[in-house]
Amino acid sequence: MPRRRTHPVQSAILLLLTAAIFAADAFTRLDTAIAVMYVVVLLLASPVWPRRYTLALGAACVLLTMGAYAVAHGLRVAPSPAGRALVSIAAIAITTWLVIQRQQATDRLRQREQALRRSQAFLAGAQRLTRTGSFGIRVPDGAMVWSEEAARIFGYAGDAAPDMERVLAHTLPEDRPLVTAALRRTMACEGHIDVAHRLLLPDGTIRHVHVLAEASYDADGRCEYLGAVTDVTARVEAEQQLHASHVQLAHAARVSMLGELAASVAHEVNQPLTAIVANAQAGRRWLGRAQPDIGEALGALDGIVQASERAGQVIRRIRALARRTEPEHVALDLNVLVQDTVELLQRELDRRPLALRVELAPGLPPVLGDRIELQQVLINLVMNALQAMDGLPDHHLEMRRLELRTRQDDGMALVSVRDSGPGIADADGARLFEPFFSTKADGMGLGLPICRSIIARHGGRIAARSTPPGSTFSFELPVHQESARHEQQSDALP
Repeated sequence: MPRRRTHPVQSAILLLLTAAIFAADAFTRLDTAIAVMYVVVLLLASPVWPRRYTLALGAACVLLTMGAYAVAHGLRVAPSPAGRALVSIAAIAITTWLVIQRQQATDRLRQREQALRRSQAFLAGAQRLTRTGSFGIRVPDGAMVWSEEAARIFGYAGDAAPDMERVLAHTLPEDRPLVTAALRRTMACEGHIDVAHRLLLPDGTIRHVHVLAEASYDADGRCEYLGAVTDVTARVEAEQQLHASHVQLAHAARVSMLGELAASVAHEVNQPLTAIVANAQAGRRWLGRAQPDIGEALGALDGIVQASERAGQVIRRIRALARRTEPEHVALDLNVLVQDTVELLQRELDRRPLALRVELAPGLPPVLGDRIELQQVLINLVMNALQAMDGLPDHHLEMRRLELRTRQDDGMALVSVRDSGPGIADADGARLFEPFFSTKADGMGLGLPICRSIIARHGGRIAARSTPPGSTFSFELPVHQESARHEQQSDALP
């Protein structure tokens, strides 16, 4: 397992910051949840300290929060300070869990990258050996010849006599119609053959092969196919591993992103919890009257149900972003995706002095995609825009604007995020989507490359351009054709 190097100076700064937060929480009377600042300590510690130290730091922050409450208020229960302390402890616990998950995901990713590098080295050696056999088929009698390597690839001894029955015998049942059709075209001498299929060998292993063949004619005009069969199993498995690595990398980025949004997550959960408490207290008052008001009490209970459902929706969205699953492409409404993303990032938007403008194209047709991955892309672009504007001088506060737009153009659905930040430097424009390139001092340089990879897997494109006084990042995805045709047919009905 990769080991994290501890940095004494940074560790000392973290400890001093922790002590300063405790002192402020315990010995000042500010009417805020000061202990939530321990979240910052945990986020700063995550790239510096190993998991066991991070876990210990989280536990220490919880204890310090409780100790600060005891110092400031004794053992009595003060509702407002106690509520802030509970919110702080929840934020610390959630952040600790997210940071641990992030560190675990990052460590697994590093291990996978090391394993993938070794696999690529082995694959390069296998390519030098080619693993390619040759064969010939005479038309129309179907007489065949093949090399020893071709026989080995098809799962037979090198001296085995070739025939079409043996080729089909080891072909995976699901692929036999494909191979049979290729053989039929061969016997009819209908030109170039290019087919990839799978073999089920006697030992139960699956082998992927790629067959290429061209027709040639002798002096008498008789047709014969000369071709090559290549064992591409290693390449296919490497592609599958690469796909799994992309999924893992995207998951690690989502977990990291959730760690940065821990305060927003705590705020989103705290709002419905506050509503639940308020409605419960109101219900008790209505029922505690000399003549209980059942109608008002039922209304308070309805408020509790609504707030509970809202809290459940927030938790489900966060769990979906944190969960590592295979992408599931379904028809999606990008307008709804933009609205949900704005709602999820409302805390980040509210704490910044900026003008938000959201323009959603009416009747935007759906796209086919994975909701979690596309929301990850949009969150990344919005957070990048916010962070770009954070660096503006104070006298530019009134100029901070964030614009989110959707529109349709030539069979593509487009989402754009425009900010009024410093823009894109000419030297950086060509490198923005390169892995490990970042314009931020503490950036890993993986956010935008992951976004590009996700959009590419969805058959779309992502781009960035300067739009003074800021920049615009946009991505476009193909419109889901079946849904578009259905809408056209609906519009055509009288």
